[in-house]
Amino acid sequence: MNFDYDSLAVLSAVVREGSFDGAAKALEVTQSAVSQRIRQLEDRVGTMLVVRGRPCVATETGQQLCQHFDEVRLLQHELSGRIAQESGQPSMAATVRIAVNADSLATWFPVILKRASEELNLRFEVILDDQDHTEQALKSGDALAVVTANARPIAGCRRVSLGAMDYLAVATPAFIRKHLPDGPKLNDLKHATCLFFDRKDTLPEQWLDLCFGQSERPPSHLVPSYEGYNECILSNIGWGMMPLETAGPYLETGKLIELVPGRRIRISLHWQSAAQTSEILRMLAELVEAEAKDLLLPDVYRDNQT
Repeated sequence: MNFDYDSLAVLSAVVREGSFDGAAKALEVTQSAVSQRIRQLEDRVGTMLVVRGRPCVATETGQQLCQHFDEVRLLQHELSGRIAQESGQPSMAATVRIAVNADSLATWFPVILKRASEELNLRFEVILDDQDHTEQALKSGDALAVVTANARPIAGCRRVSLGAMDYLAVATPAFIRKHLPDGPKLNDLKHATCLFFDRKDTLPEQWLDLCFGQSERPPSHLVPSYEGYNECILSNIGWGMMPLETAGPYLETGKLIELVPGRRIRISLHWQSAAQTSEILRMLAELVEAEAKDLLLPDVYRDNQT
């Protein structure tokens, strides 16, 4: 099937913007023109590509077409870059959609964004999700690369093991005095308010299971913000799990206390990306791997697989 890439660009815009109106504004065309393009593309493919709603979402076929369009755009970017280099002209930046967990984005991953922007001429659309769920964006075609806790290579993708992040259970001295006066005992922890990032977050339960052999979910607040989550812990609202890099300075000053010293959850992180012919994705994977060696903790899974 020969695809009309102008129509695929419209489909991609509808999915990214979440609406026909948003796509029209992004593409600087009328909403009727967007609707017509989508109808024509669906007629050509022979199936629905967009589920109309708020937001509009792609069907499985629609996601595959969006991923194909993203891959073609990268290949076009590489070709135009080579041509521009030969002619001495500046090349346009390429945009890559990636999925990253919030703690990585707030700690070590900004270095990746900076280097990739400067050295590979890339711009990023970052999808935030739990490290146990980012792989879904890669499987669905919503992203071309992800930081994930999944060590098993996804079909059609290349995996590079990056290293690990340690998570500590911490609370303020005031919170401990009030809610855990006899130390971190399981019965007290079951009733002491805990902070979860969102409903997908299982780190506090993993820590309880590690320390006490039980993982009953304690009363909780859901705080889906890296800064807000940390501030809630510092404000005596609850105990929670912090990355070592974040908690370290607070532990040194005594503003936070590790509930059970040395009992930490180590999360292995991996880079998975579409295993296609794009030189940019290969170079990006190498850049991520090189930086992660310095920025993350060593991990037993540090081996490359394809």
